[in-house]
Amino acid sequence: MRLPPLFYDVLYQLNAAPWDKVVRPVLVELVESGRLTPQEYPSVIDLGCGSGAEVVYLATKGFTAVGVDFSSVGLRRSRQRARAAGVSDRCEFHWADLSTGTVPGPQSYDLVCDFGALDDLQGEQRQAMAGLIRRLVRPGGKVLLWCFQADKATLPRTARMMPMIAPGEEKELFGDLFDIEYLPTRPNTAMLLMTRRIP
Repeated sequence: MRLPPLFYDVLYQLNAAPWDKVVRPVLVELVESGRLTPQEYPSVIDLGCGSGAEVVYLATKGFTAVGVDFSSVGLRRSRQRARAAGVSDRCEFHWADLSTGTVPGPQSYDLVCDFGALDDLQGEQRQAMAGLIRRLVRPGGKVLLWCFQADKATLPRTARMMPMIAPGEEKELFGDLFDIEYLPTRPNTAMLLMTRRIP
């Protein structure tokens, strides 16, 4: 079961969210290497942006970036981070519950990022968010998606209750519309760089 917004509010208030300490290294590598540039992928949305580290980083690199989250504390910190970095004019933040499959603002982006939101949902809610990702990415655009992924039968019993993407599920959710590249990551996780095919 997905944890409520209050749980995340408390983590962000205490600066205790372990995933929110630095910009994701894989994103930095893709941008610094020139694989993701603001010239080719100018508009970005981060689904489940937390306190906005990735959104602000992308804005400092010339992208126009939008962050959405259901934590009001995370969004407040995101806006503070953007002001401190001097990029408030290049990024914006909105409240959204991704389990509904809807977000405010523009409905087409060159790059969609998700660092751990999709795998936090299950059943119809996961399907709704996957549908949202599919709709938001323009043809030729990309999705950078990180998730927990494992065959639960191979995990210790205590880890089996954690929501995660089953092996092959990413192909069921996205394989008909996207070419999927698997980037290096640690065990029991997946880092996907997906390109939406041009009809």
